[in-house]
Amino acid sequence: MKNKQIALTIGDVGGIGPEIIIKALNSPGICAGLNKFLLIGNKNLLLAKASELDLKLDFPENVEISDIPFDISKLVIGKPTVEAGKHSFLALKKACELAQEGKISAIVTAPVSKEAINNAGYYYSGQTEILEEYLRTPEINKLQAEMLFVAENLRVMLLTRHVKLSSVSSGLSIDGIIKSVSALNNSLINDFKLKEPKIAICGLNPHSGENGLLGNEENNLIKPALDKLINKYGISIEGPFPADALWANVAKNYLKGENLSYDAYIACYHDQGLIPVKMLAPKKAINTTINLPVIRTSPSHGTAYDIAGQNTADYQSMTEAINLAILLKK
Repeated sequence: MKNKQIALTIGDVGGIGPEIIIKALNSPGICAGLNKFLLIGNKNLLLAKASELDLKLDFPENVEISDIPFDISKLVIGKPTVEAGKHSFLALKKACELAQEGKISAIVTAPVSKEAINNAGYYYSGQTEILEEYLRTPEINKLQAEMLFVAENLRVMLLTRHVKLSSVSSGLSIDGIIKSVSALNNSLINDFKLKEPKIAICGLNPHSGENGLLGNEENNLIKPALDKLINKYGISIEGPFPADALWANVAKNYLKGENLSYDAYIACYHDQGLIPVKMLAPKKAINTTINLPVIRTSPSHGTAYDIAGQNTADYQSMTEAINLAILLKK
């Protein structure tokens, strides 16, 4: 198991993905020991980028490259293109195939452009949804992957992911909340080795609905789900809490380096969870996909087209993503 490779997809080639991966692999300790890496992306582009950065990409015992076709003459830095979107999709699909074959122990993904992938004809709202689709097997007919953001002892899961705000309420259900929280609890125990994890959940509405005055999702969906999770499944979960007050308490303790009140926090929608995460840990936060046959991690930032090609990208989040993949690998 230790000899399995960790796959790294290089993301959108017009963004900072190739740069931060090469920089991370050249950082102290990453390529030491038994860790073996498989870069999935266009070989010529990767070698050219390494030469441009004056960094090596020739770790003969640790790093290999799985070549993905790409016409370098069509490379556009700083913009989403159809060619880059196709390359991003094919690289991730290849990683899924290798995972199904049992050849890799984890997948680390550099940022992609959802616009570029969709313009290339692959209609997904994000990398998580591609992983769900291509990691299915006859034994696992339907996967419900969960997006968990990790920054040291701060762990935040999203109940809904890349959906418009007006669709969040209709995207929540009692059964869906139970499945998501159960997957999180299982990951906290099995992946993060927490014996009796404690979880908190945000309410959807301001003041957590004010007992129905500002919305009924808390009373009609979240509380009934929590009752079943606690009484039927024995999961330690509390809430729903007003999100502003909950995050204020988290921020106070996290910034002081103190223990947090809970082992994981659940947000109802994308920005409710990611605004506090990215404010508190802009360089350390990692996007982790749980409830899949293989661990997937990724930096929490995007393609950063505005600084692509300038050799100024901070690669700390990528380094953190690789280290977490090493820690959690199957």
